[in-house]
Amino acid sequence: MNILMVGPDPKEKGGIATVISNFKQYYTSEKHQLFFLSSWSEKSKWKTEWQAFRLIRKVIHNQKIDVVHFHVAQKGSFYRKALLSRLVPKHCRVIFHMHASQFDLFYEKSRWIMKALIRHVFNRIDHVVVLGENWKKFYQTVTTTEVSIIQNAVQIPESSSYDAKSKTIVTFGRIGKRKGSYDLLQVAARMDKDFPEVKFVLYGDGDIEGVSDEIKMMGLQNVELGGWVSKEEQAEILKTTMLHFLPSYREGLPMAVLETMASGIPNLTTNVGDIPAVISDGKNGMLVCPGEVEVMANELACFIKDDNGIQNRYSKNARQTIEQNFSFEAYMRSWEQIYKKT
Repeated sequence: MNILMVGPDPKEKGGIATVISNFKQYYTSEKHQLFFLSSWSEKSKWKTEWQAFRLIRKVIHNQKIDVVHFHVAQKGSFYRKALLSRLVPKHCRVIFHMHASQFDLFYEKSRWIMKALIRHVFNRIDHVVVLGENWKKFYQTVTTTEVSIIQNAVQIPESSSYDAKSKTIVTFGRIGKRKGSYDLLQVAARMDKDFPEVKFVLYGDGDIEGVSDEIKMMGLQNVELGGWVSKEEQAEILKTTMLHFLPSYREGLPMAVLETMASGIPNLTTNVGDIPAVISDGKNGMLVCPGEVEVMANELACFIKDDNGIQNRYSKNARQTIEQNFSFEAYMRSWEQIYKKT
C-alpha cells in the first residue's frame, strides 16, 4: 500500500513538522511505502501551498497512492487540508491526523455555517486520528467518521541526559499567552529571592517582543530568551537542564514534553489536553492547573530543594514512561493498523 503524507515541510519549526520528520527518518514497513508532499513552509508560504494544490493529483496518480494522510491543525491548516482533500480521487482513502491544540475553541467560535462546513469535511473523510481520549470525545461530537487514538512518540536516546546538579529550567516551543509564558515570568519572579542561582531559559519563537518587554518591565535577571533551536542543539541543552517547565493553557500532546522525558528531564506542566495521559503527578513529574502561579512556585521550590530525592525519581520514571508507552516501535505498529483498516 502506498501512503501520501501531506503537511508542513519537515524542516520547519513546530510539533507537526517534528512528527513528519520522524516518519521520514524512522518509518519502515514491508507492507507500506510513504511519500511526502509539503503543504506549508514559513519561507515560501504561497509557493508551497500552490505547489501542493498543483501536484497532489499528479503525485497520487504517478505513485499509485492508496491512502492520503493529512496532518491537520486549526484555522488555515484545516481549511488548506479541507480543500486539498477535495482533490483526492474517490479511490483513495483519506485520514485527518489532528494535531490542533485549540480545535475545540476554533469550532466553538465559528459561525453556524462554518461549523456545518467543518462537520461536512470530517464526515466525508475515512478516518480521524487524534492524540488522546479527551480529543477523541470532542471529535466524536463533530463527526460520525471513525475516530482513533494514536499518541505521539519520540526517539529515545541511548542514555538519560539528566544532570541533578544543574540549575537551569527550560521551556521549548512557542512563546506566548497560550503557552503560559507570562505565568512563567511570574513564577520566576517569585523564585529569584530564595533561589537566585536558578535560571529560566525560554527556547522558541512567537511573542518574543511582548515577553522580552515584560522581562525588562519586571526587572527579571533570572530569565533569558534563547531563540529557536535545532534538535541537535536541544540535545546539548538537555545535558545541563534541571527541569522542563510548560505552564500551558491549551495543548494536544506536546512533543517537547515527550522529548524531554525521553532524555530523563522531569516536567512541571499543566493538566490540559492529553498531558495527563503521560505525566502522573508526584510520580514522573508535576501537574498543576493553568494559571495557578503560586502552586507552580511551591511545586518548583520543593523540586529545587529535592525533597525526598524527587529529582532523580521523577527523572527515572519519566524516561521509563516513554520507553514503555511512547516508543517508535509501538507508534509505527499502530499506524500500520490504521492504514490497514482505513
